[in-house]
Amino acid sequence: MNDQFMILGTAGHIDHGKTTLVKALTGIATDVHKEEKERGITIDIGFAPFTLPDGRRVGVIDVPGHERFVRNMLAGAGGIDLIMLVIDANEGIMPQTLEHLHILEMLHVQQGIIVLTKIDTVDPEWLEMVQEEVREGLAGTFLADAPIVPVSAAKGIGIAELRGEIGRLAAEVSPREVTAPLRLPVDRVFSVAGFGTVVTGTVYSGRVKVGDTVEVLPQGIAARVRHIQVHGESADAAQAGQRAALNLHGVERSDLERGMVIAQSGLYRATELLDVRLHMLDDAVRTLTNRMRVRFYIGASEVMGRVTILDRDELLPGEDGLVQLHLESPIVGAPGDRFIIRTFSPMLTIGGGTIIDPHPAREHRRRRDYVLEELEQREKGGPEQLVLQALQDDPGTGLRALADAVNATEEVVESWLAPLLEAGQVTPVPGGYVGTDWLHKLFDEIEEKIRAHFAKEKYHITVPKAQVLSQLGKKVKPKLFDAMLSSEPAQTRFLLQRDKLSIRGYEVPFTLRDKELLGKIEALFAQSEFHPPSLDEVIKETQAFEKTLQGLYHYLRETGVLVDIGDGAHFLAATLGRAKETIRAKFAASGSFGVADFRDWVGTSRKHAVALLEYLDAVKFTKRVEDKRVVVE
Repeated sequence: MNDQFMILGTAGHIDHGKTTLVKALTGIATDVHKEEKERGITIDIGFAPFTLPDGRRVGVIDVPGHERFVRNMLAGAGGIDLIMLVIDANEGIMPQTLEHLHILEMLHVQQGIIVLTKIDTVDPEWLEMVQEEVREGLAGTFLADAPIVPVSAAKGIGIAELRGEIGRLAAEVSPREVTAPLRLPVDRVFSVAGFGTVVTGTVYSGRVKVGDTVEVLPQGIAARVRHIQVHGESADAAQAGQRAALNLHGVERSDLERGMVIAQSGLYRATELLDVRLHMLDDAVRTLTNRMRVRFYIGASEVMGRVTILDRDELLPGEDGLVQLHLESPIVGAPGDRFIIRTFSPMLTIGGGTIIDPHPAREHRRRRDYVLEELEQREKGGPEQLVLQALQDDPGTGLRALADAVNATEEVVESWLAPLLEAGQVTPVPGGYVGTDWLHKLFDEIEEKIRAHFAKEKYHITVPKAQVLSQLGKKVKPKLFDAMLSSEPAQTRFLLQRDKLSIRGYEVPFTLRDKELLGKIEALFAQSEFHPPSLDEVIKETQAFEKTLQGLYHYLRETGVLVDIGDGAHFLAATLGRAKETIRAKFAASGSFGVADFRDWVGTSRKHAVALLEYLDAVKFTKRVEDKRVVVE
């Protein structure tokens, strides 16, 4: 059997024959409540499965048509792949027909069939006229070119043709995201004797298996799935695009209500603040003004909220804009989710849109270009942009934290990262990832700080790493700073020597006088060898300023030519190397030695011999044992 599933919804005005049509298609009466049967209208969401000739399973959601029950219609419409817009051939397009159509357009339902019902009660001429009126009335909508199928559900006329059209369009429906984290908005909650608490809904994304631990949001209640039905039949698992009933253990019926979301544990967070793109209906009865109170619908949730229009003062019918929604109760949403808004009173649908960011870091100030540019960038980028934005917000994030930030599994995030890494938009660093543009901008800033230091301290070729980090402020944490400097891009620009940073290829801008002095300093130290000159002696010999000589000493220390062994005493590195060679040769014969031995070996004063040996102890070349020393390197 074909393992693909699709949700087929009904929409249309009250009493236009939706429920009777569903029964003719599936053999199942979706009026399950006593009140519905008595009154002849659908109050809650009905459900009936059937199988197409190719084996594809179709779940039909019969949603209410009466205006009082539009909330229920919204709860069912969110998971619909294909719609049947049901119109009574006697009456044609009616007010609720248009409202349902607007809702479906706002929810981005892309395909549908127009079903003219009760054709056995009208003559052929009337039917032809109604078809022309319907075409004219739906011009410019997503159903403008949809097939029109006349039927009589009561007499079975046209039902076979309708099944054929459903099958043809079903083959064009894109499958839902099975690899994404589980999300199932709850539209019904009830108890079953012997089983306990049951919730129903359409699986928006992901997959759930018997035995899985799930999270009930926004409350954050943990529950275990102990039984599943898919399209009315017992199953081991349910996946995106399927209508499912979950029998939950660990949660009471009284803890649950419509609008909650069953989700993969630990991934989704409830929110009361949303950044969205909002579009007003062309025939909206109200202008949307800043701070206006509205009814917000997503999945099976209905909550009150207020709008902050970020790019203008009001939204007129037909306009769209960037809006921040402040909700009065928490909901669960993800980037790309569709929603509807209605006026607070009277309740009329005026618009809808798409979530850009379900967890804004702050309440935005209006008419700020940087806010609008950031939201527009997020809106255009798709899932890869979500990753880039998450790395912008928290550079250095590892895969696990990155998956949490974008509400996806690690496997899915890896698939999003792959093209970004290949295109060079993301750079791996030890422990995580960073956006490449962000990294290079930061490297530019680091280089700027280093060069500013060099401009101030002419003879320096390195800068303390801690100094650069402190100048970056809170932008970069120490752990991330170290990770970035260990990355391949950093190693092509910078040299890291223990706790010092330098720019690769940088050279001190020496004057001819500087170069002459450097030669004289090295010559003086080479001639003196184990009796190095003091700074005053070098000043006397070179006739240079002390500040200049101090700068040149610093340069010689950084390049490793001179070594400060403490208390201001300097030796050439080459001289220290000869001292080590002498000690190794003499130590091999003597086994241990004292200060006087070393003084005589190298021909220096006791003062310099003590200073040199203490330095060699500090660098772990020698070790003092009572009044003697041994070689340990």
